[in-house]
Formats: sequence, C-alpha cells, structure tokens
Amino acid sequence: MSLDLERFRVGALPSLYYIPEAIGAEEEQRLLREIHASKQAWKVVSGRRLQNLGGIVHKKGLVAAPLPSWLQPLLARLAGETGIWGGEPGAPLLPNHVLINAYQPGEGIMPHTDGPLYHPAVAILSLGNPAVVRFARKRTEDAATAAAEEAATAAVPAEGAPPHHQLAGQLVASVACMPRSLLIFRDEAYSGCLHGILEAQVESIDGSVVNAAAAGLVVGQGLLRSSERISLTVRRVLHTYSLGIRL
Repeated sequence: MSLDLERFRVGALPSLYYIPEAIGAEEEQRLLREIHASKQAWKVVSGRRLQNLGGIVHKKGLVAAPLPSWLQPLLARLAGETGIWGGEPGAPLLPNHVLINAYQPGEGIMPHTDGPLYHPAVAILSLGNPAVVRFARKRTEDAATAAAEEAATAAVPAEGAPPHHQLAGQLVASVACMPRSLLIFRDEAYSGCLHGILEAQVESIDGSVVNAAAAGLVVGQGLLRSSERISLTVRRVLHTYSLGIRL
C-alpha cells in the first residue's frame, strides 16, 4: 500500500515530510534488540557511535555488501509505501545503504549534506528517544566566511541559555523526530539544504519547528533527550560496484 506523502508534508520547504508512529512499539523494540545484538562493528565518529550497513561508500559509489535479513522487510516496506527511491508502481527501487547512529543525550551531528552519490531522497527512522533535525539553506562562500567571522566574535551565551545554533540566521525548518517517527526529505530539501542536530540535552521547540502539533509538542517547551536515541538513515547509492574495483 502506498502512502500519500502530501498528507504528511510539513512546513514551507518543499519535499519535507514527517510521519508519526510510522512503526509500532513492538516493532521498535524488535529493531532495537536486533541492533544491540548485532555483531556489526560500531565506529566512533565525532563522539557518537555508528554502524555502516550495505557496504562501503566511496567516491565512485557503493562496494555493496548484503544487508541484514532482519532489516530487509522494513526497507522493502519503506520503498513500497513511499516510492521515494524511484522505480515503477508495484516495482519500487529499494534502498541499498543504511547508517545506524547511536546518540547519547547531548550528542548531535554537524550541519551537512549527503551529497550526489545518493538518490536525492532520505528516510530517517527514530527509535528510543527524540531529537530535532534542523534544515538550513546552503550559503555562498562569501556568506559562509562572513558567518564564520561573526561566530568567532560572538559573545559566549550565559550559563543555562540555549546553545547557539551553527545555522542561526539560515534555518528554514526544524523537525522534531519523536520515537517511531519517519522523517523523509528529498529534492530541494536534500540538495539545497544542510541538516544537523544540536549538541543539547534539552531541545528548544522554537518557531522553526514545523511539525510541533503533529509531534504532540507546543512551541516554547523544552524537549528532553533523556537516554540513547537510535536512528536509521536509509538511502540508495546510485552506482554499485563489485569487490573487484580498485579503490
């Protein structure tokens, strides 16, 4: 069964969607058990732990490896319901790469873009605890230099004040990703914006949060990140190669 994604579009930024309760509590627990029991190695990247499933991504594409069997039904369902990775009705193209990030309270990820190696569509499934993903327009080189100089001379926030966001002045949307929800972004939101998560134990639900009502939140409240959050970032690498490729 396919979803009408337009029912779930949030904010004015095109092609940004939030689906609450995309999976049930039982499936969430099953996925968490599989992830924690997996023998897949964890890497530490900028403080957070990361698992790389589906192979190695390099500048020419994906050197593919089999995805875990416990994950494949979820990926097939996401492809069939959303169609965001292309294909034909009834025969959608499947994602072939998944990053599993484990965020402890206060951990985040710097603003970034996923780049041209992937089909310009991402689905992020949140498990266990919430976080706020913030989107901002890319800056020109001159604007980025000016922003860096401004940040370098900015006053240090008072103790207890919310952290200064790296994307202050650029934000076009923020999405509160509650447990079991699915965030989808593609096209302009994918290629024209950076996205990141603040290093904060309490997220500020400010006016940029475009799905506050859908997430059961109100602007002005704080959203506590009290324990580990696991996210599954699901994508399709455009080109795949055999292990015979020279890296």
